[in-house]
Amino acid sequence: MKRVYSSIIIAGILICMAVAILLIVPTPARPVVTFVYNGEKGDFGYLDSAYLGLILARDDFDFISREILWDGSDSQDPVIGDDGKRADLVLILGDMMGGYAETFAEKYRETPIVVIDAGPVPGDSIRSVSFSMYGASYLAGVLAANQTKTEKIGVIAAKDAPVISSFTDGFADGVYSRNPDAEVSIIYLADDDTGFTMPEKAAEVARSMFADGIDLIFTVAGGSGPGAITAAKELPGLLIIGVDSDQSELAPKTVIASVVKRVDHVVYDEIQAAFSGRPMGGEDVIGLLDGGSALILNPRFPEIGNLIEERYSEAAEREAEYLLQNESG
Repeated sequence: MKRVYSSIIIAGILICMAVAILLIVPTPARPVVTFVYNGEKGDFGYLDSAYLGLILARDDFDFISREILWDGSDSQDPVIGDDGKRADLVLILGDMMGGYAETFAEKYRETPIVVIDAGPVPGDSIRSVSFSMYGASYLAGVLAANQTKTEKIGVIAAKDAPVISSFTDGFADGVYSRNPDAEVSIIYLADDDTGFTMPEKAAEVARSMFADGIDLIFTVAGGSGPGAITAAKELPGLLIIGVDSDQSELAPKTVIASVVKRVDHVVYDEIQAAFSGRPMGGEDVIGLLDGGSALILNPRFPEIGNLIEERYSEAAEREAEYLLQNESG
């Protein structure tokens, strides 16, 4: 019996020692990633794609994500949270927040900040990643020229700005490469970023374009695009090429393809690289060949796949030329 009691006492002592060690040795803190965005989730596009990348990365790298819906001011600190915890990485989505990123990069020089979908932002700790959408949009233009019956093609764009230009330039060049006699009409919804959140106006423009004989519309207008898609479902013969994510689910018989920014891939890759110890700062432009953009075809239209495959290399070459021209000019 004494041996049994001794064994029990020893086991108890060992358990107490193990518990004490656990209490003394702290569990490593999980890293914190702040995600700053503007807009509303559930846009079936750009923001939803970015958020998907964040969730996938969080599952794989086990960090705490902190979200900030940007209100247009510098009042929201992306580095130090309300709980006092410091972010290990800040992801900022959109070129309109370049000034915001610069402000906090100056304040927190040792915290890496990545601005996605933006041109270069001053600051040694800021990395910027921008997309060239020329190549994927070129393929969309080739597709549009192949599908139109009236040879009249429309583009509904949020605003006239560099962030939109690679879409519209690539699309128009793709159309004319296949059919020089086609007409491409571009309508901008606004002079500022409100053009990305005007679905009713986009629907109105789509109806007007259809009345003018346009039978295919490329939407480059973020959250406004679904308005044009909804209108197109009620206009027989009008086809849509969507943007930002595969929008064929919104109208399977109407949306024949979508030009997408692989924001989900970029968000994931930037988190992975930051956690792997990549140096801060720098800039990058990614496009068709880098996997930063793509033309996603609606599987209900299988006959168009070969056409796009045949012109893929051409689109990539034209994109490289376009980027070189814009760099030098």
